[in-house]
Amino acid sequence: MSRKPKVYFVACAFPPFGRGNAITNACVANGLSEFFRVQVICKELSGGLLLNYQEDASLLDDLPSDLTVSRVAGGRWLGIDEILYGIGLLPCYYLSWAWKVWRQRRRLVREPGVIMAVYPVFSDLLVGYLLSWAYGYPLLVDFRDDFSGVMSRGWRKILSGWYRRMEAGLVRQADGITVTTETLKADMIRRHGLAAEKVSVVYNIVPEAPKIAAAALAPPDGSAGEAVAPQPLVVTYAGAISRIQRPEILLRAYDRLGASKPGLADRLRVELYGPESPYYRRHVRPHLREGATFGGFLPKRQIDAVQAAADIGFLSLGDATYAYATPTKLFDYVALELPIVAALPDGAARDIIVERGLGLVVDIGDVDGLARCLERMMQDADLRCRCRQNLHAAGDEFAPERQIAEWRHQLDRLVSGGAVRVLGQGLSEEGPEIAMVDSR
Repeated sequence: MSRKPKVYFVACAFPPFGRGNAITNACVANGLSEFFRVQVICKELSGGLLLNYQEDASLLDDLPSDLTVSRVAGGRWLGIDEILYGIGLLPCYYLSWAWKVWRQRRRLVREPGVIMAVYPVFSDLLVGYLLSWAYGYPLLVDFRDDFSGVMSRGWRKILSGWYRRMEAGLVRQADGITVTTETLKADMIRRHGLAAEKVSVVYNIVPEAPKIAAAALAPPDGSAGEAVAPQPLVVTYAGAISRIQRPEILLRAYDRLGASKPGLADRLRVELYGPESPYYRRHVRPHLREGATFGGFLPKRQIDAVQAAADIGFLSLGDATYAYATPTKLFDYVALELPIVAALPDGAARDIIVERGLGLVVDIGDVDGLARCLERMMQDADLRCRCRQNLHAAGDEFAPERQIAEWRHQLDRLVSGGAVRVLGQGLSEEGPEIAMVDSR
């Protein structure tokens, strides 16, 4: 039996990081490990000066035994990279980690293979670029987000040309590129003059989730029976809480519904889960009212159970900058077959929901519109049923195995290409010149 090809999967955020992209990265690594010898190069979980992430050790239980995980601690830069990222002068807060990976490349990279680097974060792209440059191994770059688009928001627009050139250098080095949507693919091709065949679309993937009961897919039969007081419906949101999502709009809409139709609001409960961040304390907690609860951060398995018991899933993006984005939360709801209410800009996520009839969507900031959506979803059992049926049908289109198959196809193509570029001197002491300083 022939040995499986080697893939170096560069993904800074990886379990036990308890954040969305770490869970997605684990899904990718797990799926690819069936076909390749996958070695994950990731960051050892540790606190920073400004940034600290929740730990979810339960995620480690789902990693296959044949998956190699190489954890590298971040460098001792005293939080300087975090500060410079926060004020917009650096493209990533993990550059100290990227520098440590580069310094340890001889220990980490011991045989030929394909390098797969995933964004976010930018440090993943930098590490993938440098390793490919040094060793001449093929490089597949996966954009789960739009690097130059995100980095050009706000006042950073004055640096947009710089970030665009950084991105151009990365995509020129890459032998293949995968992105999350057709919109981002078209923009990437236009932005950098790429050949269409170099870029392919792979949707976000999430772990398998418990499905709703099959009976819930059937419309109400209207049969009479013993009168039972209806239980309040539950709308849930579990995820990041920041200005990117601005989930407080759900609480504001719930409050608006309670003010205009208090009896109706009593039939709805709102449950939010996520890290208790400064953003939560300033912008979300003040909007909590009776009937709305905040459950804090929970491990993924508990969140799955909470969401599986809910009736409606909420999703939001807080700025038109993220119009290209398809948050993993959307695919969580598809996997759970959970009807959606959302506040989104015109763009990829909104198109997926509206075109497939997965739920109701309003514009970002439209509190009154969201209150009306909550009311309609509550009162119309047929609508909820249709949404569940459509979500069930969409499950195959967005199934993780279909996305893994596309990544496998791209990696197989690079493996079978056989050509190893001689672009750098990977075994030299210095390697390429990069503008970093080791603080040790």
